[in-house]
Amino acid sequence: MSKHINSNLKNEADNNTNEADNNTIDISYKDIYDLYNKNVQDEKECEKVTQSTYRNENYYDEHDDSNSRLAFYKEILYRDKKTSGFMMKYPHGTIITQAERSNYYRGENQIYSCSIPTLTRKLRQFKTEEDKEIYKFIANMRVGEFEIFLILFDYVWEWERKYGTVLFEALAQHYGLETNWLDITNDFNVALFFATCFFDPNEKRWKPLTKNETEKDDQTKYGMIFQRFQWQNDICSSMDIGGLYLEKEKSQIPNNVILPIGFQPFMRCHMQHGYGIKMEMEYPLQHDDTFNKLRFRQSEKLSKEVFEMMDQGRKIYPHEGLMDFQDIINQIRAATVFSDEAFDYAFEMSNYFTNKEACRTKILATEIYGKRIMIEKNTHPFHVSRQRRRQLDRQYAEFSIEKEYGIKLVTRPVAYPE
Repeated sequence: MSKHINSNLKNEADNNTNEADNNTIDISYKDIYDLYNKNVQDEKECEKVTQSTYRNENYYDEHDDSNSRLAFYKEILYRDKKTSGFMMKYPHGTIITQAERSNYYRGENQIYSCSIPTLTRKLRQFKTEEDKEIYKFIANMRVGEFEIFLILFDYVWEWERKYGTVLFEALAQHYGLETNWLDITNDFNVALFFATCFFDPNEKRWKPLTKNETEKDDQTKYGMIFQRFQWQNDICSSMDIGGLYLEKEKSQIPNNVILPIGFQPFMRCHMQHGYGIKMEMEYPLQHDDTFNKLRFRQSEKLSKEVFEMMDQGRKIYPHEGLMDFQDIINQIRAATVFSDEAFDYAFEMSNYFTNKEACRTKILATEIYGKRIMIEKNTHPFHVSRQRRRQLDRQYAEFSIEKEYGIKLVTRPVAYPE
């Protein structure tokens, strides 16, 4: 981003603090540029640590044993987190992590009253708990079909064998399916892109916001960036692992823990420095006081600069193998016919339905988009020809994560007590 982003803006007081503020904080373009510079510094620091790790360096001093404990903590709590390619086990899978920066962000191009996942938002239209659970079940069957579709490819099978867990649900979220994952990033530039640009469904491409888009009403005049400090997320994670909850107004609300998605098959997740909140219970970011709410005035000039800085969106939406299957993904997103395998997937995900046959009866009695839900053996909402499947497999036949993503895989041996 060029420095002239700041040229025509008033120099307001710096609003960046070390404590989260549950109230909206108005930030100037100077503040945005300061956040951009902080992101650049973070990126350089992570790259420096990553290259140091690849050279097998460490913080121990062989001539001074007195620093061994401090060096150990620095290795575990600093080096590992800031090394790209570090393979680590989490509750949601074995993840090849991207270097962790100082902040997490979510960018939105206007003021919304409630920032929640797509599936959670859709469930609001249903009045009864059963209707909500039925729709959630159908959404999970679509995710199940998305997983069945992906595992048709040798590339995805090989990924699971070589590199760790494929987060099918998180991938489904990134490709437009309804899930209870909310997208988060640790790259300020990515958040700023989503806060200043919009996707034109007619032209099927991203565009910078114009004055016509931003001056529609008081909500569209402003963009919003949600920010959580990295150390705060560590606290949220430790509370979640310990089974603790935040107490607010005498009601128990679970943490919005930000989870790493890391390097995944295909490039979209890591190009967006993807993280996510798996929001099992509705807890909008607007109500979460661990996030700063940074509001800024939209402008065409800012939008155009960010749009070009991100190569018109190509830096976070690269052309990859899966882009050639958008027609299949669209079919899955709107599916009303499902396979037995997708039904089994959704049933395993459900905490509401306990009797399989009773659940099947309920789902088969449901209509959506004016169509009755159907579940059949060996029937999927998509068909991928052998030719198309082989075409993608050939594209990734020589795939190497080290070569394609420019990383080295790193692990740290862990000793468990007997």
